[in-house]
Formats: sequence, structure tokens, C-alpha cells
Amino acid sequence: MPRQHHHHVGGAVSAAVHALAVAVAAFVICASAAAAIKVSFVSDVHYDPAYGTANAHGTCNTTSASPFGQPGCDSPAALLAVATSDIMMQRPAYTFFAGDWQRHGMSSTSLTTTDVFEPLSQYFARIMDASKDPSFNRPHVTTVLGNNDVIPNYYFNITTTPHTTLNTQIDIMKHYKLLNTTQGTVMSECGYYSGIASAHLRVLGVHTLVWTYNLSPALSDTETDPCGQLAWMESEINAARAAGQKVIIIGHIPPQPDVFRIINRGAVGPVEDDMYWKPMYQNAYTSLLSKNKDIIALQLFGHSHRFAILGDEEMGVPLIVINAMTPLYGNRPAYLIGDFDTATWKLKALRQRFAQTAFIQWSSGLEVAAALGITDFSNVSAIHAAVAKMFTNDTLFENYMTLRTGGVIDDPCTTTFCRVYTVCAMLYAAHDNINSCVRSQIPSSSSSSSEPTDSSDSAPTPDPSVHIDSKPQYHIRPPKNWINDPTGPYRDPVTGKIHLYMQYNPNGPLWGDIAWYHVTSEDYVKWTIPSTPIAMYADRWYDKWGAYSGTMMSNKYSEPVMMYTCTEPENIQRQCVATISPSDLAGKRTLSMFEKNPLNPILTEESVPGLVGLGNFRDPTEWWRDPANPSQWLIAFAARVKDSDGDNAHIVLFSTTDPSFQSGYSFSHSLYVYKYNLDHMFESPDFFTLKQGGEHYLKVSSMASHRDYIVYGSYQANPATGKYVFVEDPARSFTFIDYGPFYASKTFYDPILKRRMMWGWTNDELSNEQIASQGWSGVQNLLRGIEYDSVEQKIKTYPVTELKGLRLSRLYSRPETDPLVLVDGAPQILITAGTNATRQHEIIVTFKLSSMEPFKGNTYYTESAAPDFGVMIRTNANLSQYTTVSVRMPEAVRQPISNRAQDTTWAPIKMYPGAGANAVSNCSAECAKERTCVSWTYTTLPSSTCALYWKTSRRVYNATAHSGTVNIPLLYMDRTHSGSIGSSQPLLGRSPVKQTNPNVVRLHIFVDDSVIEVFKDGGLETMTGRLYLPGGESQTGIAVYSKNMGSVTVTASAEIFSMDSAFAAEAGPNLIRNYANSYYNLLTALGVAS
Repeated sequence: MPRQHHHHVGGAVSAAVHALAVAVAAFVICASAAAAIKVSFVSDVHYDPAYGTANAHGTCNTTSASPFGQPGCDSPAALLAVATSDIMMQRPAYTFFAGDWQRHGMSSTSLTTTDVFEPLSQYFARIMDASKDPSFNRPHVTTVLGNNDVIPNYYFNITTTPHTTLNTQIDIMKHYKLLNTTQGTVMSECGYYSGIASAHLRVLGVHTLVWTYNLSPALSDTETDPCGQLAWMESEINAARAAGQKVIIIGHIPPQPDVFRIINRGAVGPVEDDMYWKPMYQNAYTSLLSKNKDIIALQLFGHSHRFAILGDEEMGVPLIVINAMTPLYGNRPAYLIGDFDTATWKLKALRQRFAQTAFIQWSSGLEVAAALGITDFSNVSAIHAAVAKMFTNDTLFENYMTLRTGGVIDDPCTTTFCRVYTVCAMLYAAHDNINSCVRSQIPSSSSSSSEPTDSSDSAPTPDPSVHIDSKPQYHIRPPKNWINDPTGPYRDPVTGKIHLYMQYNPNGPLWGDIAWYHVTSEDYVKWTIPSTPIAMYADRWYDKWGAYSGTMMSNKYSEPVMMYTCTEPENIQRQCVATISPSDLAGKRTLSMFEKNPLNPILTEESVPGLVGLGNFRDPTEWWRDPANPSQWLIAFAARVKDSDGDNAHIVLFSTTDPSFQSGYSFSHSLYVYKYNLDHMFESPDFFTLKQGGEHYLKVSSMASHRDYIVYGSYQANPATGKYVFVEDPARSFTFIDYGPFYASKTFYDPILKRRMMWGWTNDELSNEQIASQGWSGVQNLLRGIEYDSVEQKIKTYPVTELKGLRLSRLYSRPETDPLVLVDGAPQILITAGTNATRQHEIIVTFKLSSMEPFKGNTYYTESAAPDFGVMIRTNANLSQYTTVSVRMPEAVRQPISNRAQDTTWAPIKMYPGAGANAVSNCSAECAKERTCVSWTYTTLPSSTCALYWKTSRRVYNATAHSGTVNIPLLYMDRTHSGSIGSSQPLLGRSPVKQTNPNVVRLHIFVDDSVIEVFKDGGLETMTGRLYLPGGESQTGIAVYSKNMGSVTVTASAEIFSMDSAFAAEAGPNLIRNYANSYYNLLTALGVAS
């Protein structure tokens, strides 16, 4: 019996919407046929029948949702109606649709595939009916399936037949004549099919999902041709050749990297993390194209929601990634119109159409050839040459960025890596080729400026041929594999045991497959790896992409509860809860394995009003009592939210009255909003006090700078709502926690010691090849105490006293009563390299200056004349190789530098419009008062803008710019002469002369092979750095120095210790380490510990 197609709610085009589509297009359909052959390219519709209701995907779950769609939401029917009308008005002779009919999150709703395919098929039928070109065979459309067209997302079992969902979709498409009977029969086998579009053109619609890493269930590595699709393609191409036809291939997921995931990460990763397709399938596909490039005219894909054009000469066939119709990720709805020579099926012209959803209006976008300088769309080499110019041609790159998101630059590249990777991914398709391209472009060429510059930003890419012999001993890390953020640090008030969890890849030393790793301690000195160290795997549908960062606290019943960000494929971020089993809590309380809540996920992307994108809701804080309603608890997350002021970084709050912390959450409000974050998003927030009833502090991590900040202010009731919000104090905010790659830090409260402490993570500065050779990546920073310095008005972090328990022996001592008197420009060696052949040191040096006048900012210096004093670490015997940790004045000039802008290798920390007669001086003054700002640039074109930077880099010529550097002392790590095969970039940050005891400066330095941590003046400023020294034990020397100090006398006293491993021996009593811990705690309590 034939299937009946019912017009029910969500399953058919309503009369009103149908009328809208037809009426808008009617007058054009009656017009005379255009002379040129037009073809439309459409992709990623993501129709949401529940738009504007409580069941909608994303943030458009109320009737207040914009009727034609908005960022953060999938497409409503009204948007598709006007899009259909606009396509009909173009009168394309043929339409290519690159898949993803269905909205996101279909598996979490009661919607069926019929609810989407029925109305969408009607839209495509309207478009098809508008085409009357007799040279094309019906159907005048080729559609393919995307990863969201299977339920659940990415699930397609190639061994199971029949494919129920697929067959339902095929029946609907056949009913509306989008497929003929033969095509439907072929497609039902595995989702691919072909069509003879005209006498000269054959179209292959491929099912790319089966070639991807994310396919579920995963395929065996022995499966070389899933469903026989590659063999089928070859036979179809041979048939086309025999018939004298050209071929166009259309699929959904492209044979490319996940560009935006990699740009957000900021580094190239392993092939399995970066690429959509598995290499065996991509290589076979590329080979097939290369052998038949004479008859394959074009490749068409979608999926990324962003336009791209690929000129990979290895493939030999042009590839276009089509814009998305859904505005979900901040892009405008857009599609493409192409003009073809039907004799050769060469693409002659390509232009974009895009819509403004706020006041629905379709506009003509850029003509691609003119905008990108492409002379021949059918010539891969011509495309390759044009794209390559984007490395240096700002106009071409800006035009591409405008095309990428539909007539608007929604996600600008603010770093060199972003631009380079974006371009390389349009020059090459293979992972290795893209990686080589990136490494050939970074570092960029040096500045030609003769003005004061800092060229040390041009860090060399690490040589992958050099083996890394780096073995930190007292920083916490697993024996192998990748780690990142500390997650859920917790001290059990019942057993007293300390638990540290961290992000971990159980399958290798590069980021991916994120699970939770677990280590324990009795005293914060020695640590133990449990017999089963992985406390939580990413093993559920809702966290298959990773069990990301989280928090852990005791609930009302003294049970540890953990909330974490659970991430589904496509980086859909939600929040989940896990607990410890009752048997473990009643037994040994190992806390070594979490049980995930059956109600997970408890918060979804639909829980945050105005959420922009599916990957911008993460990283829970601790819970705390709601001061406005003490019967409920609050917890905060980082989110990117479209609010009344724009697209901004929010810290959002959810409340629950459930004392177990496991259910009943609802959105409350935003705790804090920041309007200057260039990523529109923070990470890893923390909200805490340092004493009962004390001031609150907000800690955030910024992806743009890869640094952690403290925001100062007051936690107070909003007079309008009564809800408590965090009101920033601009005079104190922001300050860096650390001037190096200390990131994703997490504070926690120790209920036994009754103090708050902080963990952080530091990544490696190595190539992927070197990390693979090393076998591990990342360390947890030394545990830090936290205090607020009321005189300097800033948070300071310092090494906890317990770390003294790691001291092995005193290697050097020079008391303050008999200090060294430093001779200007003549370093004094404290330890000669090789004499104490250890790469693990604790160094404490106290400098006393007879005057601080050189550091008061009254005098401006060149780089060679700047006052400078500090410690030389990891030196060789003759001091020809060394790294300095010092306090120094910057290279600066009194007046702004004309026609020079800071190179944008490093993203600014803040950008805002600047105009008026005093715009340059205002920009300089703004940098001076911003506590994180070191240098600034003011430009007048393309608009008046003041950009504030957290570090200095070289300056480049810009006729519309002025720039400068703040003349304030810096804490500075100079790695120029280190011999490191990692980065040689300097690390730096403001270090103003302190108000209390200003003439005394203490540098407390921990050297743990490749990891360096610096604490100045009790942690007022701190810095973490990395050194990778092939010399190893030949570079273990330590010296002190001063230079350019004029008449100022500098003395130095010092203590140096060798350090033990942080991990306990496999056997032996805990007595010694427990005693060490207790001893230093006792001294601290008595106020006599130093």
C-alpha cells in the first residue's frame, strides 16, 4: 500500500507560508527566461518545525523569537519561505542541496523526520517547478543527506538494513518528485545515488558520513570502502566518460579539516582531531579525483556553515563549500548562484545571495571571482594562486571573510594563526599538507620599521627532528599522554585525602577524547596515581566529544557531587552531573570512579536565553548560596550570549533548590557581562571569596590571550530585580594571574586547612611531532595560595608552604646580612653549570636597590640602555647560553610613534571606537590605566579604533596609525639566548614599583627541567615559562646580574635548593612526607615559617 502523506502540524507548509513563497516569486516566474544557465547551491537548512515554541532548538523557544530566524537558532518556516521565493526569482535551471535538512538535536525531541522532510520537500518542489529549462532532465535538483539527517546525529549503521529513517526520507522525496524510482532504490542501500542532469552532465550525490571519524557505530580500520561507495563512484565516472559527460560531485561533509575547531584551539592537532574524513578514505577519494580530473568539473559540500573555495592541486578538481541557510552560528542565511557553460560544464561565474533576518531582505553579495581575484573557476591552479595571495593581501582576505559568513564578518581572524590556517585550509585538503603550509608561514617576515620594535615575537617553529628530553619531576603530570585543565579539585572532609582531577586524553599525547584523570595526596607534597587513574571516560552519547571541565563540592549530605561540561559531536556543549557510588562512599571513599546521572544532560543549549552557537556554554564554577534567596543554590558557567547590547561574553547563573545539587536547575540571570572580549566568550570562570563575608572575586580565562584574569568588584543586589550581580570596579580590574601560559585555573576551598588555593595548567610549546616523540604534554602548575593585597589592590598568588616539603638539599646560601654587591654588567655565578647536575631547583633571590629612580617612569630608554636586574637560569658554563628572569624597564619613547601599528600576531585585549581631537592621547591614556595593557595602537582606517595589547610585538608600517608602549617596569623572561628549541618569545607583564618596601624585590623561581615558575614579591606578579634545552645537564647554572643601573647600588642575597619528585615511591611509609607537611603547617601557624 503506498505511503500516505498527511499535512499535519510541522509536517507540511502552512497555507500562509506557502502563499508567502508563491506571491513573492510570482512576478518573476512569468518573466522571460534568462540567457545564461544559472544553478543554485544551497546547504544546511536545518529546518526547525518547533521554532518559537518551548520545543525549539537553541534560544528561540518562545514566541518572542525573531520570525525570520536569528543567531543561536535553526531555521523557522518563514525564513525558508522567503529563501525559496528568492531562489525561485533567480530561476535556476538546476539546484544542488548539500544536506542537513533537519534541525540539530532531533533525537532529544518528539519530532520525526517526516516533520522536516515533508515541508522541505515541498519547498524544493516549488523551486524545481520554477525551472522550465528543457535541456535538463527532471528532477531539476540533487539533494544529499547530512550528519543531522540521521537520528541520532552521526548514527548510521552500514550493516543494518533496511535503514528505516532513510527509507522514510526517500519515500517523501519520491512523492514530491525530488527522486525518481531508480534513484530511490539505489539511495536506500547506503544513502548515495546518481542522476543524469542533462546530456552533458552526470551528478553523483555521495554519503560522506560513512567516511568520517564521527560515524557511529565506528567502522573497523579494515573497512576500506564502506558500502562500496568508492567503487560505485569509479563505475559512475567511467560511465560518464563513456557517455561524453562531465561530472559534478555533491556531498555534505567536506574532505577538509574542522577549520573553526582548530582556530579556536589555536594550534594544529593530530589528524584524528583535525580532519572530518579518515585519511584512508580521503586518500582514496583524492586519488580517484586526480585520475579523472579531466571530466570531474566541480565538488560541492556544506557542513561548516561557512563559504570556502579550495584549490588543492593534488586533487585537481575545484571544491566549493556552500554557505548555510540557518543563521545558527552567527552567519547570515546565504546561498550561491553559479553560471555554467553547459557544453563544458565549467563554472564561469559565482555570486552570493544573503539575507538580513532582522528585516527580511535578500541582497546580492560579492561576485566571488572579482572579490577573490580568481581568473578561472575551472582551473585549480588559478584558484590556488588567488587564495595564496590572501596571506598578504588584506583586501582579498577581507573579501573572503565577508563571503565566508554571508555578507558580514561575524568571526574575524584576530591572530596570525587564524589567518594562516584559514588560507592554508583552502590551498590544501590533506592534513600533512595543511600543517606544512602553516609552518612555512609562521613566523611571518620581520618588520622593516626603523622605529623602536621588539622582533622577538617571531618565534621559530620547533624543529621536529630534535628529540625532546624533558622530564619535570615535581610538577604533576601523568607518565604519558595529554593533560589540560584542572577539574574538580577536592579535599574529602571525611578522610582528609586530597583529590585532583584533570582533563586527559587516554589515547595519546595530543588533545582529544577528553576524560578525567585522577591523582591523590595526603599532604599536597607527595602524590599517588591510583591503580585506576581514569575516573571518568567520555562514553555516553551526550559526552562522546569529551567530558570537559567541571567542578566538585560536597552537597548538604556531605556527598561529593560533580558537574561537568558534556560535549556531543559537533561541539554541542551541555552540562551533566556525576556522583560517587554509595558503596564507595560507605567504604574506602576512593572517589576513583564517577557514576553519571541518568537524567543527563541536566542543562542544554536551550537552557541559556540568547546563547550564540552550540559550543559556547561550558565550565561550571562551585555552588554557593543565593543571597537573595537562601533556600536555593547558584552555579555559574561561561556563555556567549546575544543580549540587548550585542554579542557578548556572559557569566550565566542557574539556580536549584535541590540540596543534593543533582536536579531542578533553571536559568536565573547573568552574573557578569563583558563587552570587549574579542572572542565574545570567556572560559573556566571562578567566583569566590577569601574569607567569610569577604569581598568576592571573579576569575576568567580568555582564549584570545591564553591567559587568566581577576576581575574586581562588588557582589550586590540589582535594584531592578533584587537578584545579585557582580559589578566591576574598573579602577582595579583586570589583573593577570600570571604572565605566561598559566591557563584554565581552578580554585577550591580546603575544609581542613580552611584556606582557598588554586591549580592551573601549562601547555607545551612544541610541534605535534615533538609532542608525539615526547609521549606526553602539559603539566599542572604548582599549587598556589591566594591573598588580596589591600595596599597594591590586587590578588596575589604564591607557592603554598607545603612545597617546602619537596626540598632535598641546600645548594647555595647567601644571607641578607652579607649580600653580594652586584657589578653593573658583570653576572655573578651562584652555581656553575654541571656542578650540581640537577634540573630541579628552587631559587629565592632578594635584591635591594639604593634607589628606585630608574623604575619610576620619568626616563625613557632604548632596549640596550634599559635598567635591568635579575637571575640567569639554565646557564651553560661560560654563560653564553642562559635565560633571564628580571625586572626591567621597557623600550619606550615619550611621544606616540607615527605610521606604525603593533603587529596583530597577538590579539588585543580590548578594542573600542576612538575619535575626536585627542584620540591618540586618549588611547595612550587608556592603556596606561588598564592594568593588563603594555602597548597600544590607534588607527583611523577603516574606522577610528583604539587597540590595547597585553604584550609588545614588532611594529609594522601603517599610514593611518599611531602606537606606543607604557613606560612601567616589567617582569620579564628573556629566552633569546636560552638555546631552547621551543619558543624564544619573551614573556612579560607590568611590574610597577610596589608601595610597601619598594627598594626590596624578591624573585622566587622554581625550575623543573622544561617548566619555570616565577613569583615576584610574594606573588604580586607571577610568570610561567617553558624551556626545552638539548644541553640538558650541561645547562644547570645559576647567576645574578644587574645592568644599566647607573649610580644605583644593587645587592643580592640568595638561597637555592634541589628538589624531589612530587610522586611517592611505589613502596614505603608516608611518615616522612606527612611529617614535612605537618612541620611546615606548624611553623606557619606559629608565624615563623619563611
